[in-house]
Amino acid sequence: MRPTKLMNHLDQDELKKKMKASADREQFQRWQSIFLTSKGLSSEVVAEYVGTTKGTVHQWVYHYNHEGPDGFLLQGRGGRRFGLLTLDEESYLLEQIRSEAEKGKILTAYAVRSHIEEKIGKGVSEDYLYDILHRHGWRKVMPRSQHPKADKEKQEEFKKTPGVGGSHREELRRRRHPTDKAPLSG
Repeated sequence: MRPTKLMNHLDQDELKKKMKASADREQFQRWQSIFLTSKGLSSEVVAEYVGTTKGTVHQWVYHYNHEGPDGFLLQGRGGRRFGLLTLDEESYLLEQIRSEAEKGKILTAYAVRSHIEEKIGKGVSEDYLYDILHRHGWRKVMPRSQHPKADKEKQEEFKKTPGVGGSHREELRRRRHPTDKAPLSG
């Protein structure tokens, strides 16, 4: 098996310093694998010492060789890497839109979308739009649907009509069905 070749970006003393100065375990393992590889150990032995696989050691050596010591450092993996607007920009934009809605304007998601697209300067997906609304606690609120010819007075009168609604309904609940038998008394 051929030995893994390592570029001479840093000498062994500098590698040892980098290894000891590592902030976390993952970065320590990376520097340790580079250090052991610089000592001439095979990738199988390095993987056994470090506690990884041979393929991982090869991958780390590749990154070290091609990107150098600075490119070899771990990058943060979390957070909002693909946000088109910052959280503060989103909040500010939604507050502007909210002030329009409080003036009595009916606000739709697509109106919000057009404001966002205008701010960003390019189109956004429907998913992105609803993610923004959800992230800032917005929810769907609609006026209750009502027929255009609905008459409140007639509806209240209907509720009071015996036999259909109102007090008569309670009377029907109290009545027993004719096929029900009276409880036996002993």
